[in-house]
Amino acid sequence: MASPPITVLSHTFTHPYPPLNHGKSVTLGIPDNATAGYSPPQAIWFYDAPKDPKIFSTKALTESLQRVLSSYPVYAGRLSHIPYRFNGDWSERFGRLRVTYGTDADPGVETVIAHCDATLASLIPTAEQRGRAWNASDVPFALFSGQDIKIALHDGLETGGLPAAIVKLTTFACGGIAIAARLQHVLGDAQAFLQFVRDWAGVHRAMAKGLPPPVLKSIFDPRILDERAAGDINAAEPDPDIMQAAKDLPVHKYDWWASAADCPEPFQHRTKPASAIHDAAETSPRGVSLDWKDWDATQTTPHYVLHYTAEEISKTYHALAPLGSEYSFSRLDALLAHLWASIVRARQIPASDPIFLNFAFNFRPRMSPPLPSTLLGVPACMIHAASTASRAHDHEPRSLALAIRTAIRSMNAETIPLFLHEVAHHVDAQRYWQLFGGKHHLMVTSWLQHGMCEVDFGAGRRPRFVEALMPGWIMQLMEARYGDCVDEDGELIDDGVGDDEDVEAMVNGEVDGGGKAARSRGKKERAWYSSGVDISFNLEADVVEKLLRDPLY
Repeated sequence: MASPPITVLSHTFTHPYPPLNHGKSVTLGIPDNATAGYSPPQAIWFYDAPKDPKIFSTKALTESLQRVLSSYPVYAGRLSHIPYRFNGDWSERFGRLRVTYGTDADPGVETVIAHCDATLASLIPTAEQRGRAWNASDVPFALFSGQDIKIALHDGLETGGLPAAIVKLTTFACGGIAIAARLQHVLGDAQAFLQFVRDWAGVHRAMAKGLPPPVLKSIFDPRILDERAAGDINAAEPDPDIMQAAKDLPVHKYDWWASAADCPEPFQHRTKPASAIHDAAETSPRGVSLDWKDWDATQTTPHYVLHYTAEEISKTYHALAPLGSEYSFSRLDALLAHLWASIVRARQIPASDPIFLNFAFNFRPRMSPPLPSTLLGVPACMIHAASTASRAHDHEPRSLALAIRTAIRSMNAETIPLFLHEVAHHVDAQRYWQLFGGKHHLMVTSWLQHGMCEVDFGAGRRPRFVEALMPGWIMQLMEARYGDCVDEDGELIDDGVGDDEDVEAMVNGEVDGGGKAARSRGKKERAWYSSGVDISFNLEADVVEKLLRDPLY
């Protein structure tokens, strides 16, 4: 598919309105700092033309963005590194960050308005046309995303007054629109990012109807989680007993400083300790290295969207956990186990080799008492389930589902504080990577239960398609709910959580136990799988072919 012509109409910076009357500088949280080198949460919502063209007025969308930023001023703020101080407190160790907002120096949200001469239908097929497997490789998603704009910490290092968030609005010849947003990861995980976009849509709907904006409840206070860390995070040395206990957690700790050999050029700068901590780096034992021979990070792979129906998901689940059985895992565990096993077989991983399913884990509902569901930042980490490839080759996905559930249950209100203590004491906040894109690893990010398809800017219908822009080695899951989002009575159809234990399952791969209370916006609740699930991924062409032929259990 040839890229359609796009004209940039304006390029501005959007600030909160009304503005804050005072500036504030906040140290980012313990786990926030570790994500500086991670891919930012970002997505594009593609909408067909509304009945009222004023709904998608770019001027109105920019004004509603200003309004919602008054409740999210931190997203218009300026990121910077806290000066390193030897033997300082935990926030003065190397690589720690702060955000300053509410000042005249705030960069704001970089906002691009563009027009595409093509029609939306010529680029994005409908859900019915996409069918079971859609090869989306030819769709130029990057044109609509603003990915060509540098975001703060785009390389894990540079701040320089760059924006922490980017929005791009692209109108189409048919009257449709693409609404794209991107957020620097240190300020928000997928839950925080999608909460922001939903709130923006809610404010826009209210303004379009001449109503007062909704009361928004976002909370930005990293101390809420940091104060739960075990031991003394400001001590000169970590507590050896806590560090020993933290080793048993299902968290990869790949050491960039031990991974220079065969490292691809784009990552080389991460393998060299900063000169400011040269002495500490020299005496610090090296950890587990990244196995670059297992991952060609420069490989271009086709982009697919695979659809699983509710019936297929239930069939997979009941095959692994028959009624009356003692097995305790969720439908999402079963679906992930199936995907994991299928990809391991398609990649022809030797039976005796170790395999890993990597996913993010949300701390909010797992702490005691739980953290607020509207807490911004990254109260999360990457965890993994581990097994051997023989479990996939022998068609034993039940053991893989149990491995997933075991990993989830091992991270709890007693063990998360151990993790926080360990990470607070890292010499360099970005030294370790908790995930890897090699063939023996499958990285999954599940954006279920956050209403990606329920984001309604006032047109009364769901988007034609939502693309969560992921690195090629990450698989993403979301509900496949498209079409009208109000029923025949004009009532909003709630995305609901439903009746499955997946209230405890993953959002951005994250475990979310707060879903139902946070999501009960409407009267009609449905299980997350009721309309099926879309799985977006990039895999080698031969692997995709084998995966599509692999039967469900």
